[in-house]
Amino acid sequence: MPRWENGFQTSEEIQRYKRYAVIREAARIMSRRGFHNTSLDEVAKVLGISKGTLYNYVTDKQEILFECHNIALDLGDYAAHVARTAGGRGIDKLRLLLRCYIIWMYGQDGVAGVTFDVNALRPDDRAAVVKRRDAMEANLLALLKESTDDGSIRPCDARIAVYAIMTAVNGISTWFSVDGRLTIEAVADQMLDLLTLSLATEPDKLAPYPPIPPYPMLATPMGFFNRSAPAAARADKPVERKARTSTPRAKAVPAPKRKARSTGAKA
Repeated sequence: MPRWENGFQTSEEIQRYKRYAVIREAARIMSRRGFHNTSLDEVAKVLGISKGTLYNYVTDKQEILFECHNIALDLGDYAAHVARTAGGRGIDKLRLLLRCYIIWMYGQDGVAGVTFDVNALRPDDRAAVVKRRDAMEANLLALLKESTDDGSIRPCDARIAVYAIMTAVNGISTWFSVDGRLTIEAVADQMLDLLTLSLATEPDKLAPYPPIPPYPMLATPMGFFNRSAPAAARADKPVERKARTSTPRAKAVPAPKRKARSTGAKA
């Protein structure tokens, strides 16, 4: 099988990427029209595929919504990993974490737009998402404590700071467009200045941003976002054909020969 430009080679890699692409585009459609106002028929139509093909990747709208929340949380976890690896003062790690998250989440390959409200999720899915979200919140609180301890941010109520920052970051989905006036990188930089300069004890000594790693799904197709397998393809129900009963054909009866007309001429 020839390799794709993004490095996928096996059929499993390709299937997983296709599933992610379907979820990403479906999320954008639902973001524009509203989750409850969008049907799978509309999603399939916009994607240019049949509804049956769509079912090869997802089982229903709730699965799309659940996966979008999980992808957003995966991005947060990976952004935290990038920040920890980069090192530096607490505030520099916080700014890098948020910059990675914003660019990945709201850029061309992101799934932003349907993850603002968890109440639309099914109860079991909502519980799983809230549990992961609480863990992410705990990581941010720990990072803010680290920043206070190393003197890079001023003392503050860390929980209020986390709520204020994440409310502003999640709210980007309500007004940002990839086709708009500013790039997502420019938006991220301005948002981070607004959100963190007021916390910094030495704003003029903030570390410059290192290069942002590629979007995780494109960089590690089999090492990230692999929690859920593609939905099993539905087997087509065999159509029972009735046996054809042959009815004996009636033999053709030859038409009676017509008598030749008399012309009155004698032989």
